[in-house]
Parts: sequence; C-alpha cells; structure tokens
Amino acid sequence: MIRNMLFHISVVLLIIGCGKYEDSIENPSPNNILVEVEAPQTNGWSTEEIADTRSGITKTVKQKGEYDLNMEVSTLYYPAGYATDEAATRWANMEDNITFRVIAYKSATATEISTANYAGYGDYKLSGSSVQTTKSLILPMGTYTFIVYSYGNSSAITTFTNSSTSVPVTNGQNFMTYVKAGVVINNTGSKYTLSNIVFKHHCARYRVQAIAQAERMGIITACTGTVTLPKHNATYSFTNNALTAQAGSGTINITWSSPNAMSVYSNYTYLLPQASASVTVKLNITIGAKGFTNRSATLSGLTFSANNTYYSNISFSTTEGYIVGGVIWANGNLYKSNGQYLFYNSTEIYGGSGSCFICNSPEPYPTQTMPTSAWAAENDPCRKLTNAANKWRMPTLTEIQQLVNSGFTTDVILNGIKGHKIGGVLFLPYSGYWPQSNINGYIESGERGLYWSTPGTAITFSPEYNHVG
Repeated sequence: MIRNMLFHISVVLLIIGCGKYEDSIENPSPNNILVEVEAPQTNGWSTEEIADTRSGITKTVKQKGEYDLNMEVSTLYYPAGYATDEAATRWANMEDNITFRVIAYKSATATEISTANYAGYGDYKLSGSSVQTTKSLILPMGTYTFIVYSYGNSSAITTFTNSSTSVPVTNGQNFMTYVKAGVVINNTGSKYTLSNIVFKHHCARYRVQAIAQAERMGIITACTGTVTLPKHNATYSFTNNALTAQAGSGTINITWSSPNAMSVYSNYTYLLPQASASVTVKLNITIGAKGFTNRSATLSGLTFSANNTYYSNISFSTTEGYIVGGVIWANGNLYKSNGQYLFYNSTEIYGGSGSCFICNSPEPYPTQTMPTSAWAAENDPCRKLTNAANKWRMPTLTEIQQLVNSGFTTDVILNGIKGHKIGGVLFLPYSGYWPQSNINGYIESGERGLYWSTPGTAITFSPEYNHVG
C-alpha cells in the first residue's frame, strides 16, 4: 500500500515537471513580453560640405611601369548634391535583406549598462517594408535600454553573450547603431513593438572611380582592388555609443559590378574613421582587353569621417601608344633614317624613304627587296628601335585578329589620310601595297590596308569580311 502510493506520487511529480519545462520553451510565461520591431531607417549619408575637407587632398603618380602606364590618384569628399544616389535627407530607407540585432539591458540609461543587468537579445532581418524575426527577444516587465546594431549586410551576426558590453568592427563593414533608453514595458502577456529606429552610421562610405585615357585606350572591362589603411579594427562601446579604432593596418577589397566603360565606379565599401591616414590603393584592371596587375599608389594625410562619403579618382594614361585589342600599339609607324630605327610621331604618317619594310626583313626597301627565307625575331625591324630597350615588336596574327575583333570603322579621314579607326582608339592608314609581281617600282594606287604580322601573314580589314590571308 505504501509502495504504490509512493510510485503514484513520483509519476505525478514527473508529469508536472515535464509540463513546466515545455511551457517555458513553447509558451512564454504570462509575465513575459515578446519584443517585435518596426522596419528601421537610417539617418542618410551626409553630403554637406565640410570645412577644410579639401585642404588635405593629395595627388600622386606611381608605377610608370610597362609602356609608361601612369596612375594618377586623387581622393575627394563628395560635394553636396553630387549625385542622385547620395541621400541628403534626415531619414532614408534601409537596404533590403539587412540583418540587425536588438540587445536589452534592464536600465533607464545607457550609462547604467553592465553585464549584470543584461536581459537578452533578438535578431531580425529587414524584408521589404516588414521585419522577420530570426531570434525572438522575450522580456519581463521593466524599464530597459535597447542597443540596436547592424553590420549592414545579410550575414548572420555572431552570437552575443553577457560577458561584454561592446562588439568588434572592421573595415569593410557598414556598421550602424541606434540607442533607445528608458523604455517602460508593462503590457503583460502581450507584445511590445520597438519603433522609430533610425540607425546612425559610424563609418565612412568609400568608392573608387577608375578612368581610362580618352583617345588612347579602350574601355575598362574588369577591375578589382584593395585598400590598405593604418587602422583596420575597432570596438563599439554600448555605454557611450562610441566607436574607437585601434592602430594596426589591414586591407579590404574593392569590387566592380560588370564594368564596361571608359570611366567606372566601384561598389561602395566602408572605412573606419581615421585622421591623417596613409592609404594605399592597389588595382588589377583590364583596359582595352589588356590586363595590368598590382597598379598601386599611396596617398598620405587623408581623413575619413563617420557618415561621410569619399571617392578616389584613379586615372590611367600613357604617352607611348594605344591600348586596344589586348595590346599596346606604338604611337607611330616605323622608319629608318641615318642608321637609326625611329617612329613617326603619329600613326597616320607613312611612306617616304626608309619606311617600307618587307615582312621578315630588317632593312627597308630598297636596301632589302626580298624577305629572308625564314622568320626569326632578329629579322623584326621593330625590335631595332633606337633607345627602346627592345620592348617593341611586330604583332602576332592573334593580336591582329584581336584588334579586328575590337571593332573598326572604315574610311575614316584623319589629317587628310584615309584609313581604319579601330576600337574607337587606334587609326591605321590605307597604305596601299606592292603586288609581288610588280615589287620593283610599282605601288598599287587603290586604297587598301594590309598589315604585317609574325610569322609573315597579313590581315585585310573589310566591312563584310575579317579575311586573313
């Protein structure tokens, strides 16, 4: 009798215990309140002029490099009303699909925040004009200070514990916060909606404009890069709503989305606030189908202030030729005079003494009237340019075909000379040709442009055919 009674009591206790455990997970206590959130906004990016912002602008030319490819860099502050995408309003909508976190402390002010009065956190994601709850925040009645923060992307935020009252931040993160103190929650068993969240930007917004030289280069079709700054990490403190960057350099990536123009802007990245910074920008870029790597420049004395937008203009230029079809083409046609191999100063000039070279022949006509028997690099007259350090050569057939593939316009007249305009950049004249049967003294009078390539083939430009012969 006693044994059965004890067993009955044990079963009842077990059932009651299980019921309380399930309720605590699936059904919050009637004394607890579910915190929901309205769609937040931001304070917009400042486009106001700042005194002395432009006094620290520096320009530099770095890495003349291959074929005198110059890189000129200037970093500027966006002037007011510079572009339509620069929001100047006090309130601005957040980008869609951004995650953010709400942390609750049982305190009336932010200065009273401590690990001891930590009450919990919830995670949320903006979806259109509504907010999805990723992790619910459930609180008992009381007075709270809420810290709301976001890294400005859709990635899940690292789990938070009550062991700290701060969070880390690095370059490349669009870090934003909002503090709402002294919130009284007393609607027992109901819900509380946290509204009127307006995020404050703690970092500077930054982008790069890459610019190819007009009339000298084809369009920019690919670009990636990095920015290295003296301060890469920071800590945001809940108690004073401040972001403090620490010394210690770091690098962030810059990206472009499908560039296809002479001037292309990168996507925005975000920089920690820092003053008198020495910043290195390095790019890998494709201009006129030719790739250039590790083109870098360092600028000193730059200041990046929170909630402001900056951009660097990076202009590429060359004085030695034209970049199109994946190759750098010389400024002018080749000729030989007084024992020296020289360039004319423009591509439309051709003909005259010492300027007619037969393919695979190092000497011009009439010194040499027939090509040598087999192609060899030493027969290339372009390699003999005086004071050119052997950096020029005849193009390959593939390079000529790439040039044709860049597109061309026929019958263009430049300084009275008719020819092709290739890729909107390079002019090649109709120079005529000598038929093999009449090589001694007869120049075809008809307009025609044939151009030699190694190892001794030529290509004809035609609006109907890209004929290789």
